[in-house]
Amino acid sequence: MIEIVTKDGSLTLKSEKYNECYHSSEGAYTESLFKHVKPGFEAARKFNYYNNEIRILDICFGLGYNTLTAILHKPKGVKLKIFSPELDEKLVRSLKDFKYPKEFEKLKDIIRDVSKNLTYKDSEIEIEVAIDDARNYIKTLKGFDIVYQDAFSPKVNKELWTFEYFKEIVSKLNKNGIITTYSVATPVRCAFYKLNMNIYTHPYDNIRKGTIASYCELDFEKVDFEEKLKRVDCYVY
Repeated sequence: MIEIVTKDGSLTLKSEKYNECYHSSEGAYTESLFKHVKPGFEAARKFNYYNNEIRILDICFGLGYNTLTAILHKPKGVKLKIFSPELDEKLVRSLKDFKYPKEFEKLKDIIRDVSKNLTYKDSEIEIEVAIDDARNYIKTLKGFDIVYQDAFSPKVNKELWTFEYFKEIVSKLNKNGIITTYSVATPVRCAFYKLNMNIYTHPYDNIRKGTIASYCELDFEKVDFEEKLKRVDCYVY
């Protein structure tokens, strides 16, 4: 792994296997916060935080930024249950020594336990990291409020961006659940469109746009995908 310092000062790594970084140059922490955590919790707030418990599927765990950022910004009085597949067990085991940003200092006990045991549990937080192929792991689960779709890009990890994969993910969502992803690729949005989902983008101006998908009406900027289909073909991976 090659260490990369991102724009916000947080550290990410470049995978030699996939020849891609785990995060964009905009910032590992910034990307997790504004493309996944904030829109996810804003949608959850609309539905009164799902009876004070939010179930999150974090695809894939990687360096743990999405999970840890979610814990850091957890709504008060809300319990988080986070489930995350990850193929690279060696990476997860090494995270106790990773140089996280100062914001994560208060989470060092959680980081240590996840690195050692692949799990963590207290009265407000439960984490399970499964060393498994995401496609196998999600078949054992159900009832998610938020899915962070944050796998390596379709160029190098196409199996986690296919229509069949998204169909399986969507079947695991609660009726008010949402999917967040950094990708704005036409095939990704076409998959959501073919699944009859509403497509949105986040409202934050300090980071490049991503995609939010849900069957519900949300308070985000809606993507007029019907209009786009007048100009491009709808195809999926």
